[in-house]
Amino acid sequence: MVWLNYDYKEIYRFSSDIFEIFDLFIKIPVLNRFERETVLRNFSEKNTKIVFDINAVINSTENWEVKDIKQLLKIAIFKHHLNSDLNTVSNEITDTIIDLIETGEFIPSTVINDRVTMIKDKTEDIVQDTTVQSTEVKEKDIKNLLDKDAILNGIREMGVSEFMLNQLYENAASKNYNELLIIIDKLQKNEVLEDNERKILARYPFILNDSPNIANLNLEKAKKRVDLLKNAFGK
Repeated sequence: MVWLNYDYKEIYRFSSDIFEIFDLFIKIPVLNRFERETVLRNFSEKNTKIVFDINAVINSTENWEVKDIKQLLKIAIFKHHLNSDLNTVSNEITDTIIDLIETGEFIPSTVINDRVTMIKDKTEDIVQDTTVQSTEVKEKDIKNLLDKDAILNGIREMGVSEFMLNQLYENAASKNYNELLIIIDKLQKNEVLEDNERKILARYPFILNDSPNIANLNLEKAKKRVDLLKNAFGK
């Protein structure tokens, strides 16, 4: 039995149980400087028209995974490509890459996972404290605690930038564009979704934060950006 987990806090929390289940533990380290350099040089060799300072990117991507580094470069190229003024002068994208990192417009999965774990831990602490303080919770208190609007507002207030939201829509458009168009149309008409449609929508819950009209518009814009990016890479 193999369990791949980069979150050592999660392993520590269940240490008393997992040591009785697994016979062997192998610690897989994150990418070191040399390995990140290898990833960046390989990307540069495959995309010779794109220029960036490899050392600058290495210094800004400590503890990043391969998929995050590649996604960062693709988004930087796309953002640079949209800026026609820069595009006519140079294909140097170092400043665009660093700006994406420093402004938080692109967040690596390792950081996102840490934040999710932190929120999960805080939620568990709150629930535990509530249980200790009161064993009898009134029905109206439960309703307030699980109020749908309050939860949705809390999610919205977490501060997802417009650029990050565009990334989410671009990912959805690149994988399930046609299916999502049908799903959004059904939502607009208040029609019942099929099982497979509900499963697809569950992958992109952020769509429900927008009205069907806005969601449809965002999806169509995202599809155009994805197609533009594919053309830029010659795919």
